[in-house]
Amino acid sequence: WDAIAALSEFMQDTSTTSSLRTVPPDPSTSGNFADFDVSDPKRAFEAFRKMKPKIPPPEMLPCANVDVEKYKVCQKQGTKACSACKLVSYCSKECQKNHWRIHKHDCKNRLKSNDWKPAWVVESRLPMSFFSKPGDGSPMQADELSKGISLWGNVPAIDLINLGKNENDASQDLSIALVASGDLRHVVQTINSLPDDYSGHLEVLINDATLPVVARNMAILLILGTVSDETMAADIALHFWYSVFIPAEYGNNILAIVTSALLRETQEPQPLGPRSSMSCLIPAEAMEFFRRFGSIASISMADAQNEYDRVRTASYRGDFRDRMYAKLKPSHRVAFQEFRRFGIVLPFGAANAHFNIPNASLFSLDGKWLQTDYADPLEGWDIGPILEAGRAHGAQPEDIYGCLYFFLSDQLRTFARRLREFWISFHVVTTEAIHLSSIIREDILSPLGIPASTRFDRIEVSNILDVNYVGIGDVLTHWGPLLKDSRTAALVGYFMNWAFLQPNGDAQSAGHIEIKKIIDTFIEKGRFPNIRPGGRVSDPRDLQIGLFLAANEMNVVYDNSKAFSQFLKQQNLENLLRKTKLKLRTTRTIVPHRYRVPLDAAPNAVPEFPDNESWYNSVRYAASIFHVDGTLCRVWSCV
Repeated sequence: WDAIAALSEFMQDTSTTSSLRTVPPDPSTSGNFADFDVSDPKRAFEAFRKMKPKIPPPEMLPCANVDVEKYKVCQKQGTKACSACKLVSYCSKECQKNHWRIHKHDCKNRLKSNDWKPAWVVESRLPMSFFSKPGDGSPMQADELSKGISLWGNVPAIDLINLGKNENDASQDLSIALVASGDLRHVVQTINSLPDDYSGHLEVLINDATLPVVARNMAILLILGTVSDETMAADIALHFWYSVFIPAEYGNNILAIVTSALLRETQEPQPLGPRSSMSCLIPAEAMEFFRRFGSIASISMADAQNEYDRVRTASYRGDFRDRMYAKLKPSHRVAFQEFRRFGIVLPFGAANAHFNIPNASLFSLDGKWLQTDYADPLEGWDIGPILEAGRAHGAQPEDIYGCLYFFLSDQLRTFARRLREFWISFHVVTTEAIHLSSIIREDILSPLGIPASTRFDRIEVSNILDVNYVGIGDVLTHWGPLLKDSRTAALVGYFMNWAFLQPNGDAQSAGHIEIKKIIDTFIEKGRFPNIRPGGRVSDPRDLQIGLFLAANEMNVVYDNSKAFSQFLKQQNLENLLRKTKLKLRTTRTIVPHRYRVPLDAAPNAVPEFPDNESWYNSVRYAASIFHVDGTLCRVWSCV
């Protein structure tokens, strides 16, 4: 690859901006590329690495008084929330008054009205199904909006080591393998959960068969491990990971980081700070994605905006969007709409005009949006810590994406710091999960530092345990022998689709008596504020919405433990465990048996919620973004 040509191409492409952005790009952030000598890439890269956006990453919630037309931003902290929506905050009444002409469009958004109803309710009809086309209700094809790869995760991140509950030794060397990793959220959560005094050597094998996923993971590790300014490293990585558009300066940084890695003449692992490193074994096809990061040569701002709008605002998916909005509080509906509109993870009132180039890593080589139309960064993390981080930085719970921004910023800063302080060796490969176990045993990964004798303390297999993926038998047969012979070693995975294949796996298949019992309990506990005991309502339309919500939420409190045991029996688990010399864990020390229950909960335990607010945050809001039913997701481990 010709690095000089890439530099020239990048400079040419970032000199233009798009007129399609609702918030116009700030011309002062486009960069003066004429000062760089493209015949000296090293010098240009160093200059690129020093570039920072005109508006620095916010440490605390900024005052929302932003005049995008004049490119004026109040530099003070927002401490006084708008009492009507609580989506934005101001430093003073004067700033709030000056900004009202802009903010009123959001504050008076029809979605914020308590009287808002989904279109299908207003029109007295049934909503279109999740996977259907308008008209005949036929199934959608694989290339349509309900299909796509996952770049942001679809279940909350987990700590795969949980050192205090297992090895309980901060000096012990550990090795973990994520054989179908998806994004890096489990890696970040695991490393950030290690004690501050951890002094062992941590080996992390990261594999995924999806090329864009692997290329993005490599780039994120490089950003966090090579950008010396911890705050900038976290912010660049955050927006590269989750934002559809990024500042041009961040594109410059990413280009320099990626190109420098590609031009390395040594086969030694790539340093990620003074102690950590990354080695990779990926095919040329993955490099095609890796090379274009930071460059918009393959997709213009206008094309990226048009493609993003096409996916996010398709008219025939209106019912689907309303299904999500129906679960949310009024201000959350507006916040949700705002992210779908701009695709930028920032506090609601923060300036975003300088996010003026596309994030090429979220688009295919031919310029298509890679994910589904409902992909959401919130899917990969637990809502509770997100809200806590937001409060710590001055954001209100209503500004959920602002809370997410501060949460991710904190997490990625911690991760970047630990790359420098801890001794961590990352090994990145891309192949099918079952094939990976074979190439380890055949000693093919020795050049990466993974000899055939390698045995792992943890093997995370995601949901390839599901019968429609690899299945329990092949997973245990291929990966069981690669576990260490240790009482704490574990293979961890989760089943997502089992309940739809197993009788009584979900509440709706358990019969009318069980359904009525659950709905009566919901009404008794006030889960539906507009529905009183006996199903009495002031507005008949509220009953329709309540039944819709109940259908989506009843699995949260449904005990499917017996059905799950029967499912495992039908998968011939007992014989498989005997054959592979493994056993199913009865005492949980890594993750609970299902989401939102304590680690030591009984197998038949269901989540408990002390009040309607905790119910909303953990269930209703989560249900609006988790389109894989996490309430049915059974987490499973064996040793």
